Formats: sequence, structure tokens, C-alpha cells
Amino acid sequence: MQRLKHKVGTWNAAALAPPPIFASHARGLRSAPFVNDADETVHMAYGITRLEAGGDTDLTTHAFEKALFMIDGDVELFRDGRIHALVAGDTALIPAGVEYALRNRNGSAADWVEMAAPQPKAPGGWQDTWFAGRADWTQQAAAPDHRDPRTRMLGHFDPAMLPPSATIHSDLHGFAMKFLMDRDFGAVHFNMFVIDFADGGLCNHHDHPFEEAYFILDGAVDIVFDGIDYTLKKGDYAWTGVGSQHAFFPKPGQPVRWLEVQAPQPPAQGGMRWYAQWDYINTVLRA
Repeated sequence: MQRLKHKVGTWNAAALAPPPIFASHARGLRSAPFVNDADETVHMAYGITRLEAGGDTDLTTHAFEKALFMIDGDVELFRDGRIHALVAGDTALIPAGVEYALRNRNGSAADWVEMAAPQPKAPGGWQDTWFAGRADWTQQAAAPDHRDPRTRMLGHFDPAMLPPSATIHSDLHGFAMKFLMDRDFGAVHFNMFVIDFADGGLCNHHDHPFEEAYFILDGAVDIVFDGIDYTLKKGDYAWTGVGSQHAFFPKPGQPVRWLEVQAPQPPAQGGMRWYAQWDYINTVLRA
């Protein structure tokens, strides 16, 4: 029997719980993992994190890098000695070994998609997170100025940033992609980007030598993971492991947009193995 190398689910706020790694070092912080060390994944932790109104964290340092993609509410990020005010659509990278803290001074909760790689250790395992008391929040928070070249590892996504739909080849066409985090941005363990199929398009069967995870931001899409059919809609998530065969079949007139991460970062060549192209060899050898 084939062992499945994928996971599909729906984001549910009822799954939010205090992250064990923070214990008494955070107030009002809750998370709902999509995939982590409890799953088949070995390269990432990916899910939703929420900071309740009035909540905050102690100064924190990880032995892994972490990314935030804001989806609702406002949060303040203390990093590199500055306080950054983040809103929906903002992104922030926290490199390994960089001290940071978060707080929410607004009247409603703040939610973000969180990605971490290398995969954080399970509670009770090798220590990969440390705390250093409360942050100094006396400085005035400011929205990141993305025109300023000193604004490092902070970004923003707006659908207007998406390029026109592209055609790469017969197995991949009709989509737009906007990179949010990669090696140029400062990430060294993963990529993060937005995929948009405005009307139809195709991403045919393929696999990778790395893991991918997805969170549907808008719309719906039919997919096939390891030969099993699913439909993902807004609020759904999915993960495909190394070697997992997967394909996306957007419907005409039904746009879809998702946030995607890859870990580790893809190799320079051979990162996407298109099955139709390799299956062509069967016809050649049988001729």
C-alpha cells in the first residue's frame, strides 16, 4: 500500500492553543499548526498564529528562521532595535539567531501565517529557542518604509503586484507568481510566494526534491495529490512531501490565489520533475 506523502485540511480557529515552546514567555499567543514535527514533514513548521488583543511575547531567539505573513489585524514587531507596525499583507523575516518580540496593542486579535525552517524541535527535545525577558517598547512603532533600502527583511503583498499570467510550457501555464521571500530577500532555508490563477490554467503532475505547503487565500482549486482528488477553497491548507506527485487544475471562471512555501530552497536545476515529459521516454523506447 502506498504511503501518502501529503496532508490536506481546513484552518479552524478552534484548533488554536498556546504553543508549548513559549510556555510562560508569551501572553495571549496561540497557534494552530498545519504541519510540524508530528507529521511526515521534516523540513518545516507551517500554520496560523494569533496574538490576542493586549498580548505580547518576551524577547525570543530561535535556532531556525521564521517568517510572518499577516492576514488579519495589526501587530508590532521588535527586531533589530526597532519597532515595526505590521498590518494585513505585510511580511517579516526573523533570521536564526536574531532576537525579536511581538505585541498587540489593538482591540482585536492579529492573525498571521507562520513558517519556520529548519523544523523546530518538539518540546522536550534539543533546545532551539531561548528567552531574554521583556522587550523595551518605549520606542514609537512605525510602518515599514519599503522605499528605504535600510528596511531589510520586511515586505508587503498587494494583488496589484502580481505580474501578468505566464505560460512556461505545456504543463504549466495561465498563472502569475509573486515572490515574497527568497535568498535575495534574506531567507536561506525556504522560499515564500503567492500563486494566482485568474481564470483556468494548468499546473500538471510533478514532484520535487523538497517539501511544499499551501494556504488558500481566495477562491478554490481542484487538485490531485498522490492520485487522490481534492478541492481546496479559501481557508484550506495542504502539504506535499519530497517525491509526492501533485497537480493543480484551476477551473475557468473560478480564480484562486494561495500562499506557498518551499523548504529547503530548490536546487539550481531539476527542482520540478514533470511526469508527462519523463513519461515521453516510454513512447520513445517502445517505438
